[in-house]
Amino acid sequence: MKDTSASKLLWILAALALLLPAGCEEQVLRSISTETSWQFIVTGDSRSDGKNNGVNIRILGELATEIAKQNVDFVLVPGDLVNGYEDPETMQSQFETWHKIMKPVYDAGIGVYPIRGNHDVGEPEGTSAWNNVFEDLPDNGPPGQKNLTYSVTHKNALIIAVDQYVRPSRVNQTWLDKQLAANRNPHIFVFGHEPAFKADHEDCLDDYPAARDRFWASIAKAGGRTYFCGHDHFYNHASADNDGNPANDVHQYIVGTAGAPLYDWAPPYNGDNGDYAVRNVYHAKRYGYILVKIDGLDVTVTWMQRTAPGRYHPKDTFSYKAVSSRRQ
Repeated sequence: MKDTSASKLLWILAALALLLPAGCEEQVLRSISTETSWQFIVTGDSRSDGKNNGVNIRILGELATEIAKQNVDFVLVPGDLVNGYEDPETMQSQFETWHKIMKPVYDAGIGVYPIRGNHDVGEPEGTSAWNNVFEDLPDNGPPGQKNLTYSVTHKNALIIAVDQYVRPSRVNQTWLDKQLAANRNPHIFVFGHEPAFKADHEDCLDDYPAARDRFWASIAKAGGRTYFCGHDHFYNHASADNDGNPANDVHQYIVGTAGAPLYDWAPPYNGDNGDYAVRNVYHAKRYGYILVKIDGLDVTVTWMQRTAPGRYHPKDTFSYKAVSSRRQ
């Protein structure tokens, strides 16, 4: 697990604050609150319909400019960066085009954490093009998944990227369980390419419903409340409940909204949902991104919908408070 050590420092400062004279404690705690107030962005599926070397340059370029203007720490990209399904040389060229379009984000010092989608796998399947272009991704994943599955500890959060193409439509649950068990932070954000609960695409994690249920339950047990994905080319926010208590539901966010051709779709969620009742919260056939704001234990997830070229407005918001009883 990659560790910035920031979270450890914050807990030390909080403990020291209790030993300070009256009046100083408030000042230190205010400083800690500032350090734990931050935000990040999620958007994916920026591929084209085959034009412009596999990338929707217009929409992704617009989003890159928008992201660079925001005061965010990083952006999560849940797959299908490019149109792909090509040989390694063409795949690398398409990934390099994507990287070039995202240059404003990189130049702003904003972290970029992508994960593969089905279009990013290549034909024949391989990882050389991906690893050549995204060589700086954390290499702390399970054996055989370097730069594909990984985790990042950032301030008071654990971010986990799960590849779903080494084993199609499945994650390495053993590795994920170890990451979650070792976590000391209150916030957990997991992202992959495929939805856990089917919306439009037939191929998703419900191809293996028992494995999907273990994956979903592990997020919930660890205190996570969200799962970010793509694959379907629209925005969809859904909750999945299996105990009648919406306060502990994990919410699925499909954010295939960075330039891929948009799809028509409407509920219901007619895949294999197991014991879960999947409820539509908000749906939009529009481009845009998710803005996630963290303020101490409070989290606000906002869908920023593209309403005109270069203009994005909030259309869907979900807020929750993380569990503070993580092991120190």
